[in-house]
Amino acid sequence: MKVVVLGAGNGGLAVAYEWARNGHQVAIYSQPEYAEQISAISDRGGITSEGVLAGFAEIATATTDIGEAMSGAELVFVVGPAYATSALAADAAPHLRAGMTVVVCPGSCLGSLAFKRAAGLDLYDETVLVGETSTLPYAVRITGPAQIHIFHRFDEGLFAAAAPRSATPRLLATLRPVWPHIPEAA
Repeated sequence: MKVVVLGAGNGGLAVAYEWARNGHQVAIYSQPEYAEQISAISDRGGITSEGVLAGFAEIATATTDIGEAMSGAELVFVVGPAYATSALAADAAPHLRAGMTVVVCPGSCLGSLAFKRAAGLDLYDETVLVGETSTLPYAVRITGPAQIHIFHRFDEGLFAAAAPRSATPRLLATLRPVWPHIPEAA
């Protein structure tokens, strides 16, 4: 599956790393003003992790060009602080296509609704499935260029839901190949 991670901070690198390690073709995008990690990932061809998830994961694309990152995307993760969700949604909006799944991670402050509003999607439109996780799936820190240390991976306490809620089973089916433990948020 073609997976795109919007956001190249601590969490974005961890999401990109784990989904790539699980055999997905991953692109990572950062807005130009936050692109410290992009050139290092591109130069090295991937991300190195230490800790509970360790090794090297090849990243297909690391870019500040949203069109390049989103080309062919099936699953899009929006990973960053709550205040970044709307800006990343506005960047992604022209590139959203029917059948895509978008996951705001973490979805604090109703991230899926903020994404839908900023991207110009109706709350009940399921053409582009938009959901969120309850928290970031990792305790992680960037330790160097294209390098992270994952201290903890949440195998419990990570929940997900879609907006509208009726689409949650489809969201969970998309996430469970890599996060098999993720239940529906109550």
